[in-house]
Amino acid sequence: MDPDKKDGKFLSDVVNLEEINSEYDDYNSDLPNNRHGDLELVFSSRREKKDVLNLVHMHAYMDYDKHLSLKKGRKQTGGYFSGDIYNSAQQLVGKANGNFNVYGPKFLSLRDDLINYGTEDDLFLFYADDSSGKMDIKYTRRGTSAPEPVRYLNSPANDAYPSFSWTGDRIYFCSDRDGNFDIYEVKIPRKETEKITIESIVAPPKYELRKVEELSGPYNDKCPYIQQDMMVFVSDRPGGQGSEDIYYSEYKNGKWSTPINAGPRINSSHNEYRPILPSLPNFNYPLMLFSSNRPGGKGGYDLYMTGLKRDW
Repeated sequence: MDPDKKDGKFLSDVVNLEEINSEYDDYNSDLPNNRHGDLELVFSSRREKKDVLNLVHMHAYMDYDKHLSLKKGRKQTGGYFSGDIYNSAQQLVGKANGNFNVYGPKFLSLRDDLINYGTEDDLFLFYADDSSGKMDIKYTRRGTSAPEPVRYLNSPANDAYPSFSWTGDRIYFCSDRDGNFDIYEVKIPRKETEKITIESIVAPPKYELRKVEELSGPYNDKCPYIQQDMMVFVSDRPGGQGSEDIYYSEYKNGKWSTPINAGPRINSSHNEYRPILPSLPNFNYPLMLFSSNRPGGKGGYDLYMTGLKRDW
């Protein structure tokens, strides 16, 4: 089956990722791919330490049977697997984990003028943990150094879920520094010929920080994730299907459009959390992974996959 075909059988349904989920909470995922096309799934789970969320990292692949689904393992179709990428990512996950909760993983690979997921030599892991008693955004790199906080993004309140534009000039995250959780934007001035470096992201000499008023309100707006000019996030604002629902917005003329509830096809009367829009080859529609504690899963929060829109 061709994953590019506009066939509702592929992504109109919400698919429980049964091979990946456990009886414990599984959420906060990231699904980066590398230059060889292999997928690496990383997510927060209580399956190992039970009392805290730590990151789990595994090989994954897309399976096209009756429905599109994400499966655990590797499916070789010719060529070779990028073991060095896997080992590097596994090392970063091990450095982030500890006797505390780890949230919102995001792998980055910095390649000249774009953020991508390409080689093991320039791989970084961004996330948040509550080792200080509150959530702080941190990052780690290959080598022996310990994880470091991204100081200019953090505050005395909770700060988490960083997401990055491809050109490294915008960062989005959520924070309750103003009372409830809101979505914040950092703009980093950057010339077209200027290369992206880890320093330009974690310690820019100049930046502009603002609360994204068009997305934020008196309720909790959390977990922003951007893919090109599309953002998904969760909110407990009135008018949704349940307590926390998935919303999406598009970036037009320098601002975000009025958020749209993803609707009852995706949202339930229970909680939906941390949606992501992975960038994958051979897909011309917005594939989305998210987590939910709706009935029918293995227990707690489970990971699910669907298409963000029907009309791709």
